[in-house]
Amino acid sequence: PAWIREAFDVMEAKGMGDDFTRAVEWWTVIERQYGWRTSSKGLGTEHRPPEVSHWLRVLRRNLQRTPAIACETQYRTAWWCWWSGLQPSWRAQDGAERPVMAGEGPWHQLESPGKNGLVIVLLSLMWWREVATDSTLPDWHAAAADVRWV
Repeated sequence: PAWIREAFDVMEAKGMGDDFTRAVEWWTVIERQYGWRTSSKGLGTEHRPPEVSHWLRVLRRNLQRTPAIACETQYRTAWWCWWSGLQPSWRAQDGAERPVMAGEGPWHQLESPGKNGLVIVLLSLMWWREVATDSTLPDWHAAAADVRWV
């Protein structure tokens, strides 16, 4: 579908490193397995960064338009809370309440194919990288690695 090609092209063109690139590539494999359909059920919204909500409501029709992220540190914190909350209960969390890349089990909480699914996580990760500072870049890399792991 055109929306997948467009999202893939936008994210791939950013050249944001191996983990992010692999996550984007795996996302297309997952969408293919879902038969390119879009679920009416989106990902959970608890703790979702407000910038993501704004983009979904107002800017969504244009992938080139990114939400303004006024405070990258607050965005990072909200992003991690949201991402951690989307994880299945079998996934352990570390001392910072972030998912640990270990374990196995069903991924029902993240099974939301289409425009309201993992593409939103990937886009929100891309927006974070665009504003990340030297001090927060390691957190971004950890997030990209975790999304790739999933």
